[in-house]
Amino acid sequence: MPYPAHIMYINYISGVLQGDFGYLRNRTIVDVFMEALPYTLILAFGGIIVASVLGVVLGIIAARKQNKLVDNVVMTLSLLTSSIPLFFLAVLLMLLFSLHLGWFPSRGLAAGWRGMVLPIMTLGLPSVGFIARTTRTAMLDVLGMEYIRAARARGIPERNIIFTHTLKNMMIPIITAIALRLSELLAGTVLVELSFSIPGIGRILLGSITYREPVAMMGGIIVMWLAFMLINLVVDLLYAIVDPRTSKSYS
Repeated sequence: MPYPAHIMYINYISGVLQGDFGYLRNRTIVDVFMEALPYTLILAFGGIIVASVLGVVLGIIAARKQNKLVDNVVMTLSLLTSSIPLFFLAVLLMLLFSLHLGWFPSRGLAAGWRGMVLPIMTLGLPSVGFIARTTRTAMLDVLGMEYIRAARARGIPERNIIFTHTLKNMMIPIITAIALRLSELLAGTVLVELSFSIPGIGRILLGSITYREPVAMMGGIIVMWLAFMLINLVVDLLYAIVDPRTSKSYS
């Protein structure tokens, strides 16, 4: 006769506190997730690097060309990329780069690092628009401040103003935007791992739901929770590094 649900939950939590997360198909949950974790981290961090580089560069270009053709094109593209569903973008990239051009494989790890290019692009491209819009808004706010106008009045070259005075003071909202997107990318790896047959944590989570394996499901949720907590900690530390004034609010 099975134990009541609350007894099973108490037993599971007591096991977790002792480092016992249970077993999945004759293997410990820790071993299963440690084997899958690198693939998920490569996808998430690769996607956020692509999104951050493209988003920040496009946002700066759009802010420098405010209300001009380049600005309108960048903002339009950012809206389009943000509205494309992950599974639909995965199909488009596979059709273009795998079927027609033959540059990259359509199935995950079939060709080493080349197999991770399309999954990373699938995760990263939808986040480019959000980071680009955030960068554009932050840069326009900083460029409108008094000390920027004073620097221009003193004849400081525009390039020095951008890289010396502007970038440092617009980093807080950009870091926040990147952290938010990284959290969403970790959650979005489920669809990407399924689409490209990558053996990551998201695929294990989906399989645990399909085959009713609550131990694997709980283990995946704990791993994701720890990842989100770590992201928030790193973001708080970056705030203090970029702008030491933020650390005073915690003292």
